[in-house]
Amino acid sequence: MTSPLSTAEEAHKAVADRLTRMMEDADLSGARLAALCGWDRSKSHRIINRKTIPRPADIRAWCTACGKPDEAEALIDTTRTARTLYVQWAQYLRGGLGKAQRSHIYQETRAFRVYSCGVLPGMLQTEAYARGILRTIRQFRNLPDDVEDAVKARLERSTATLRSSQVSVLVEEPALYMPMTELPHHAEQLEHFLAVIGRSNLAFGIIPHMSRRPVWPLESFYAFDDREIQVETLTAMVRVTNRAEVDAYLSAFHQMGRAAAYGPKAKALILKALTTLRE
Repeated sequence: MTSPLSTAEEAHKAVADRLTRMMEDADLSGARLAALCGWDRSKSHRIINRKTIPRPADIRAWCTACGKPDEAEALIDTTRTARTLYVQWAQYLRGGLGKAQRSHIYQETRAFRVYSCGVLPGMLQTEAYARGILRTIRQFRNLPDDVEDAVKARLERSTATLRSSQVSVLVEEPALYMPMTELPHHAEQLEHFLAVIGRSNLAFGIIPHMSRRPVWPLESFYAFDDREIQVETLTAMVRVTNRAEVDAYLSAFHQMGRAAAYGPKAKALILKALTTLRE
């Protein structure tokens, strides 16, 4: 598996490499380029070494100084694309938790694959569990309190998804034992899993904690059809759209699915977790 950041990193690297070649072809030093662009000489080196992501105005100035103004817009588009692939949570959630639950990609997707190593999958969350998770996110990220709107939006999104799409879920067994809300609400969530297992459009698998792993540990991710993967890290939401990387995630999902328990075996693992919670 490649890093979930690699698509964005490769885009930024491609821009930096092209700007470097352009400068070399124009027989300019970093200091001379900086003088022509009207900025501090260290800025050229920061852009070349990807310490600074160039703004559109920087790219236009650079291309003009190198005698290649026609190349600027294509490089700007590449940089903009890279910015959308790696979005810090502060930026992604600036419109509030409720707005973030209303992403159009859910409406456009017909086949979901969800791998969860900790937080139990959003599209199968009960109201109480969703409220607990969203409150935790709001508090940790110091966001405005629109939790009730976000809960409503998440439940509406989940209902629509489960009505019209095929959903495949893989949950690591230890996640069953990780309460992210009050214990009664966590138990209610596990009971909800028991109720939905067996639905015709839902494949629900649990990977036993002692099963032989075909893939090393991964962060939780969502696959939207076969066109995009979303990986949630602590600091950012990463969108993976590169075809080879998407295929790598889908392959990992398929291989992990072969190690999972389904149907009655999955229910037995859930019941075991419920028994432990209630002891």
